[in-house]
Amino acid sequence: MLLALAFRALAQDADVVPGGGVQVRGALPLSDGGAFAGNAEVEANISVSSSPGLVFRADLDATAAYAPAFGFDDPPPDLGVNEIVRPEWLMLGYNGGSWESRGGIINAGFGLEDWDDWALYLPTHGKYFSISPGRMAGSEFQWFFNDGDGPMLAVGGGYDLDYEAAIVEANITVETDSFATWSGVAVYPEPDYAIYEAVVGAEYYPAEFLTLAMGGMAGMAYGSPFATGTLYGVFLPESMVNPVVCVEGSFDPDAVQGLAPWAAHVGAGVTPVDFLKVLVEGNLTGVDGGDPVPGVAFSLSVFVPPPEEEEESAGGVDAEPPPAPAAE
Repeated sequence: MLLALAFRALAQDADVVPGGGVQVRGALPLSDGGAFAGNAEVEANISVSSSPGLVFRADLDATAAYAPAFGFDDPPPDLGVNEIVRPEWLMLGYNGGSWESRGGIINAGFGLEDWDDWALYLPTHGKYFSISPGRMAGSEFQWFFNDGDGPMLAVGGGYDLDYEAAIVEANITVETDSFATWSGVAVYPEPDYAIYEAVVGAEYYPAEFLTLAMGGMAGMAYGSPFATGTLYGVFLPESMVNPVVCVEGSFDPDAVQGLAPWAAHVGAGVTPVDFLKVLVEGNLTGVDGGDPVPGVAFSLSVFVPPPEEEEESAGGVDAEPPPAPAAE
């Protein structure tokens, strides 16, 4: 019903953008007892908008996992949908030109990386990714400056479906020819969580052959401090083959987020055609009190390319995390 109403209201003057794709990924620790784990995902997306006017977005996913027993992933119990559909987005709103109000299942504009592998630098996410704010069942209000070409500020609140806790958040998006950021702050005010965190996602474009990027978080969880940062160097970002190096470091003295102390990655993205992307990497992860663990990972994605004017680098305002292990 919601989708039908949105299309009916927008039929006269609407921008309809379909999307989605198929991705297969896997990872193998090269240590004693390491076991291959992976999954496959099918995604269908659609966004409908007019300015000013109603806006609608739906991103639906079906995921199957091998870890190592094959089977469909269970969805978060609070969604109440069937066993394989997990909305990343399901929202309806109104765009007033210089502002937008929206509600439903929303991904606030936090962080550098996206859910979808075809928007990533490497087949593995940064350590900060899984503990960033998740999908929010609630509402958000955005302000656009300089006729939409300047910063975007947003505030919102609701229920984080991945942390399973109430959330209040604010975020800013800035995209220029030399710099971009998708950053914000979030508070989980419930006594059982008491989490306060700042999320940073940024890209810097010093030359055509190089993109420097950072994703990170810092804050307090359950009364203990934590911080983690991921730094990327992406070479030849506009070429078919993009070599990538990445280093990570974390401060988590009380293990409240379960963060590895450090990690290093080297890999590449290969995009032979605009609808196909292959990501490969080798990595080394530090272990407190033990030997570092080497590993390899890959990802293969076939997807609907976004319209040229909406293409983004690996980061973006849609960059949002999967369920947060620390909250489970």
